[in-house]
Amino acid sequence: MDTNVFGKTVFWTVVALSLLVAGGLPISAYAQDLPTTRVYGQINRGILGFDDGEAINSYLFVDNSKSVSRIGVTHDAALSGGWKLHLRGELALRWKETNAVSTDDPNHSSYKFDRTEIRKIEAGFRHDRFGTFTIGQGAMAADGITGLDLSLTTVVAGTPVQDAAGGQFLLPEDPSGARIRVKQAFRSMGSSRRLRIRYDAPVVNGFRFVAAAGQEVLSYTDDQYYADASLRWDGEQGDFRFRAGGAFRWIENRPNVFIASGSILHRPSGWNVTLAGGYDSDQARYIYGKIGYIARWFPIGQTALSIDVYDGDNIATQNGSSRSVGFAVVQKIKDPKVDLYALLRRYDYDEPGQAYKDATALLFGARWSF
Repeated sequence: MDTNVFGKTVFWTVVALSLLVAGGLPISAYAQDLPTTRVYGQINRGILGFDDGEAINSYLFVDNSKSVSRIGVTHDAALSGGWKLHLRGELALRWKETNAVSTDDPNHSSYKFDRTEIRKIEAGFRHDRFGTFTIGQGAMAADGITGLDLSLTTVVAGTPVQDAAGGQFLLPEDPSGARIRVKQAFRSMGSSRRLRIRYDAPVVNGFRFVAAAGQEVLSYTDDQYYADASLRWDGEQGDFRFRAGGAFRWIENRPNVFIASGSILHRPSGWNVTLAGGYDSDQARYIYGKIGYIARWFPIGQTALSIDVYDGDNIATQNGSSRSVGFAVVQKIKDPKVDLYALLRRYDYDEPGQAYKDATALLFGARWSF
């Protein structure tokens, strides 16, 4: 049987069994523990301008790949013995996303609403003493580890600097050279979602250990096995807020990866600093730094500003050099829950025997969450 067909068969079998098991478990008899169902989502659309060093092109109504549009539903119920059930289904809505549009395909004509838009179909069982066991399509243990960031500009600016214009091409100085996409020249090495089993240990003194193992079953080009483990910490000390974590990722037939990030916020002043980095067994590595400021200039919500720098080596090819600098502004609106944002980002990439033109992306838009 083809591995992708097998993966899909396993996927739907796991989902069906999870729902059947959940439906057969005894529900708590207490009135305050009645099941709850919630629909949630976000629309994150904007305008992208990209200067590749030869021409400036604009793309209207793009979806921001840093935090894609999505819709989902959750169902929570208290079970007997202190256990709690959590069911979640979530779909992405990524037509014309910034990681896909380019001069070759400005309207994302290759887009199809297919199985790759499934973000989560999972069932979780949580106990305050024993932790949480989750099965189905969803986040791996390392998902989000590169984005532990307290700057409030993460809707548009973060470690995956490629997301602002990942589908665009960087052009070689020599016209006979080959183009390279931004998302190939810049990577955060972060994890994502797979069909997996996952365990979240109970939080102890702000620390949380997570482990997961599974397979990619939704992609048309990847059916490999994945496993990872992470440790996160969230804490406070006086006027300071801290968030940090690290993870190790094992990927079948690919380099193993270590990633980490951390962030410090001084709440009275609003100043914050974030650092992140990644390294794989093929010698690819990067470091990322951000300085941010959170202000309360307007009654509608907080205003956040940040400057960040990405410095990577061997990302797309051996001895390749990837550099990026970005400036972001985010205005948060409390009601309705909207983030207005703008990002100016510069991309600088070179590799042995081939120099590339510097490129600049300007992305601005709005994210409405519900």
